[in-house]
Amino acid sequence: MVSFSLGTNDKLLAKVRTSIAVTQLERAYEALRVGPTTLSQRQIIALSGEIYRLFVESFQENPGTPKDWASFKALNRAAREGRLENLPSIGFSFPQENDAAMSFFGQDLTEGVDSLPPSANSIALERRFGGLVSWVLGLHTILVDTASRHKLLVAVDQAVTDAAYALKRNADGDYSPDPKADRFPAFVQTGVVFFQALFDKWASERSPAASTQTTWRTAIKSLQNHVGHEDARRISETDVVSWKDGLVATGLSAKTINGSYLAALNVLYVFAIANKLLSENPAIGIRAATANKAGTRMLPYSTEEVGRLLSIAEHKGTPRRRWLIWLAATSGARIGEIAQLWGSSIVREDGIDVMRIMPAPDGGSLKNEGSERTVPIHSAVVAAGFLQFVKQQGNGPLFYRRSSGEPTKTHASKGVTNHLASWIREEGFVDPRKAPNHALRHWWKSQAVDADVQDSLADHIQGHATKSAAGGYRHFSIETVAKAVEKIPLPKPTRNVITSG
Repeated sequence: MVSFSLGTNDKLLAKVRTSIAVTQLERAYEALRVGPTTLSQRQIIALSGEIYRLFVESFQENPGTPKDWASFKALNRAAREGRLENLPSIGFSFPQENDAAMSFFGQDLTEGVDSLPPSANSIALERRFGGLVSWVLGLHTILVDTASRHKLLVAVDQAVTDAAYALKRNADGDYSPDPKADRFPAFVQTGVVFFQALFDKWASERSPAASTQTTWRTAIKSLQNHVGHEDARRISETDVVSWKDGLVATGLSAKTINGSYLAALNVLYVFAIANKLLSENPAIGIRAATANKAGTRMLPYSTEEVGRLLSIAEHKGTPRRRWLIWLAATSGARIGEIAQLWGSSIVREDGIDVMRIMPAPDGGSLKNEGSERTVPIHSAVVAAGFLQFVKQQGNGPLFYRRSSGEPTKTHASKGVTNHLASWIREEGFVDPRKAPNHALRHWWKSQAVDADVQDSLADHIQGHATKSAAGGYRHFSIETVAKAVEKIPLPKPTRNVITSG
């Protein structure tokens, strides 16, 4: 029986810590079920390297005197005082953690395994470094056979000796890079499915937007930090639940947790299962609880507010800001889609001026397949001089100067949309329920209903995904789409409307 204190009287914190504790114990039981593992020479040296780094980092800030380390007095004293076994923080992030971990990964588990004859050397090494070896094995949730444990003890003995020499240099005032530190490779378990490699494979096939990659990498890194390893194969449902509970405890909204953190994990596991890398998805059905509260749903601008915004954009905004707002108000397109338009995207089809909304040639991306479309330009925008602006800008980007073209980096158009949103807020549109850019898209959709534009046609103009497979068979001519766009007139510019907020 394993028992330990959660170290808190706070109910919420105790709930989070209970999830972490259950996760740790489940891993330990799984290690027992799988049975002892035989470590390779590379794995043994890699594990001893983790202890080397732990030892050096624990003493190098105040290493004592060179004489201590030259004669290993500090090392022997630390061993006698039990400081070597107490260096690591094992398993849980609260008191009473060592006893629980040692009961699963301590030397008792090696009794009777392979019946390796004990020697005076192995017994001495066990007494000296047994706690550190148990810690590093527990850190990776592995149980090893007696032969592997003995070899690891020998390797740790050498690693700590090397660490002592490094600390002697530190005590001498020499903190230059330690040449022996590089001899330790990274530890890799057999059959490990690394999150980083899995994410890279998914990203290379799916080519998600750079902003999505950045957000999702952060989410996956959060999970790795929570569980203490990078192996997707070892993640359990309990791991995901305790991670989710921890995110809730930090104050993240349910929308962010579900839409970013858990969504990223689900997509990765679905991809891994489809590619025969994993067999189960531990994130299925796990979500942070949400409550749709009155007064939180996002709203569109009023027609008066749109008129005021158009007027401000015309008289106070830069040409780029002006045309971004005018195009968004007359097409219902996402600002991010318009921001990455090139001059070569503005063409004439069947006698109608249109903008071809597509991924930018220098690495821009769209939300989904349905986002790529051709949208006629409203006659009011043409009359106001937009085509002259396009001619002046040339065939390249209309609203940003240049982008790196690197798919893993945020596209330059993202900065354009962010700056536009900040500018709109500065101009007095401060209602938190009206997103500065997106409220235009909401307004256009509402106007489409009043103008008797078919829902399917309005969805096509705005780039919404079709609601059914049958919707994919529906196609609209440029002329039909142009008529629908013209049904929604620009509001009369008004300068004295007070925005709500």
